[in-house]
Amino acid sequence: MKTVIFACVHNAGRSQMAAAFFNLLADPAKARAVSAGTQPAEKVHPEVQAVMSEAGVDLSQARPQRLTDELARGAAKLITMGCGEACPFVPGLQREDWGLEDPKGKPRERVRAIRDDIRARVAALVLREDWSKTGHTLRPARKEDRASIETMLSAAGLPTAGAADHLPNFLVAEHAGELVAAAGLEHYGTSALLRSVVVRADHQGTGLGAALARAQLDIATQRGCDAVFLLTTTAADYFERFGFIRTDRASLPAELHASEELRGACPASATVMRRASLYRT
Repeated sequence: MKTVIFACVHNAGRSQMAAAFFNLLADPAKARAVSAGTQPAEKVHPEVQAVMSEAGVDLSQARPQRLTDELARGAAKLITMGCGEACPFVPGLQREDWGLEDPKGKPRERVRAIRDDIRARVAALVLREDWSKTGHTLRPARKEDRASIETMLSAAGLPTAGAADHLPNFLVAEHAGELVAAAGLEHYGTSALLRSVVVRADHQGTGLGAALARAQLDIATQRGCDAVFLLTTTAADYFERFGFIRTDRASLPAELHASEELRGACPASATVMRRASLYRT
């Protein structure tokens, strides 16, 4: 069994949420999470307890703890939570940093957005490492996935035009050997277009769509994209949780007009959205 440590300075917000979601989503026979901080607070922030309770997770008994050598010993990964130079460093331990806003003292709506982003990041991690208790796995699309992806898109009323041309940049989720979700990313210079986020009807409500969208945004960041756009007719409110804001077609970079989605696959009435800088990465 692998151990993942989620750490920030006070262990009273982001790291507590991440560890709770990880232990909710991961197969306990494969991996578990603990959270800690370099300067632990006395208790979990009340605004964090409140929004986690809304998500069905009780943090009222959680207690911040110090990140010690003993706690880190034998861990597989350390994930720090956007605390910059104040983040803990453990020699020899694989580290990943998630640039997340501190929820302390923020309005409830903002804390909810941070919570939802953390859950999507955790879900993407669990899928990527094959730790999911539901048996879902995440991988890049292959040529033979085209028919399954297009079938899911058609069933969801989403355009299929251009999907095949960008198949190498799709991510898919599998379950019991079948494709059950997908998300695409079209690259145009330093801009990208998030498209085709779809989950098969019998696997909706599992967080797969959010996990795939979050994973694609991470890929866009890694590849140096400075803006990610999308078009949607029904899900604008959903994508706001990832930091997207509504804009108009006039704001789209010229190179994006090469996409089939902008050339007619999506109706002119579709909402145009651009990812805002709510979080550092």
